[in-house]
Amino acid sequence: MNSELEIHIGKAIEAKTGKKLPNFLVCLLERLIHEREMNTFLRQYGDLDGVSFSKQLLDELNVSVEWKYEERLPLDGRALFVSNHPLGAIDGISLSYLLGVHYGGVQYLVNDMLYNIKPLQSVFLPVNTYGAQKRESVALLQKALAGNMPIGSFPAGYCSRYYDGTIQDRAWKPSFIKMAIESKRDIVPMRFVGQNSSHFYLIDRVWRKFGFKFDLCTALLPDEMFRTRGKSFSVIVGTPISWQTIAESGESAQVWCDRIRTIVHQLS
Repeated sequence: MNSELEIHIGKAIEAKTGKKLPNFLVCLLERLIHEREMNTFLRQYGDLDGVSFSKQLLDELNVSVEWKYEERLPLDGRALFVSNHPLGAIDGISLSYLLGVHYGGVQYLVNDMLYNIKPLQSVFLPVNTYGAQKRESVALLQKALAGNMPIGSFPAGYCSRYYDGTIQDRAWKPSFIKMAIESKRDIVPMRFVGQNSSHFYLIDRVWRKFGFKFDLCTALLPDEMFRTRGKSFSVIVGTPISWQTIAESGESAQVWCDRIRTIVHQLS
C-alpha cells in the first residue's frame, strides 16, 4: 500500500494558496480530477518511479504513442526538447516516457501543482505559472540545465485552446530560448499530434466569452486524460536548431520563440 502517495486536491490547493476551499467545491474538484481513480492507481503502482511510472499509466489507459522521424533526434540528449501542448496531461506523460526510454532519462518543466504526483518528482521540474518562482524550484532548474539530462518543455505553459478559428497553443513564452543559450543546449522542435474532446473546447469558449477568471478547463484536464483510453498518438520530430545559430543571429528571443512555435505547428 502507498497511501502516503495519494493526491488530495483540497490540501494541495490550500498549501499553494493559503486558502481553504469550501467542502462542496473540494468535492466537485475531486470528481473533476478523478481523485479516487488516481489514488487507486497510486496505491497500486506508487513504488514505480519516473519513466517506469509513466509507462504504467499509459498501459493502464491502453494509450499508445510513437515517434515520427525518430532519426532526427540528436545522438546527444543534452538538448532542450520543446513541443506544442494539445492535451494538457497525457502528452506530457507520453513525451516523458518516449524521451526517457530513448535517452535513459529525462526531466520536464511542468506546472508546480503536478509536483504533488510523487512518483513523477524525479522527472518533473516544477514551475509556478501564476507568480514568482520558489527558490527550491529555481535551484532544481539550474541544476538540471547544468547537467546532461534531456529537458522537455511546453513553452505555451497551458494546453492548446480554440484561437482564431483553430485549435492551437497560445503565444509561447521566450524563456526557453534564453535557457538554451545560457546552458548551451540545442533546441529540438516536436509536434504532439492530438486534441481534447469537442466538449472541452466548447466549455472553454463559453467560459472565456463570459470572462470568468477561474480557469475551469484546467480543472477538466484530468478528465480529458481518462478520455484518451484506447487512443493512439504520434510525436513528429523536427530538425534540431543549434544554440549557436540562435545566439549568433542577432535576433531577439521573442523572434526565435515565435519562429520555433510556427515550425512546431507546421510539422507533418
